[in-house]
Amino acid sequence: MPSIEILTAAYRANPHGCGFSSPSCSFKSLNFSQFLHNLDRVSDSEPCVIHFRLATHGTVKRTNCHPFRLGGISFAHNGILDIAPVGDRTDSETAFIKFIYPAIKKFGWASPEVDEVIDQLIGYSKFALMYHNDVKLYGQFIHQPDGCYYSNLRFAIYMRNICKSII
Repeated sequence: MPSIEILTAAYRANPHGCGFSSPSCSFKSLNFSQFLHNLDRVSDSEPCVIHFRLATHGTVKRTNCHPFRLGGISFAHNGILDIAPVGDRTDSETAFIKFIYPAIKKFGWASPEVDEVIDQLIGYSKFALMYHNDVKLYGQFIHQPDGCYYSNLRFAIYMRNICKSII
């Protein structure tokens, strides 16, 4: 689990919502304090996908926060996809609902066909998918000494002067 300092900095860098998904629980919010409170429910022994949103498509609202969940599968995305979002959804949720999840349902989790669908969508983006305890990362994630994988380190600019009052 990232430190509270890293979580706070990531939220400051991406303030349009936050969410997480683990095998035992998931939560999405626009409120960082609520996010932290619920994140405490995640055991250190289970994988967890955490996402802080910087809005590009879709309005700033809880339902547009990642990870998106469907059929026991969680999906988070960093980047911009070359697809037209449906309604007020994000490009991420649209890709998950229209392409990725149907491929998983048809061909199975971790199948070469799902990898092919993702390869056609991903571009320079990063995807994190989780099913039960299995996490699949697509794109150039950065593995850090804390044991976590990050889609970027843009939050690091906020590490020097973290505002503790945010919590």
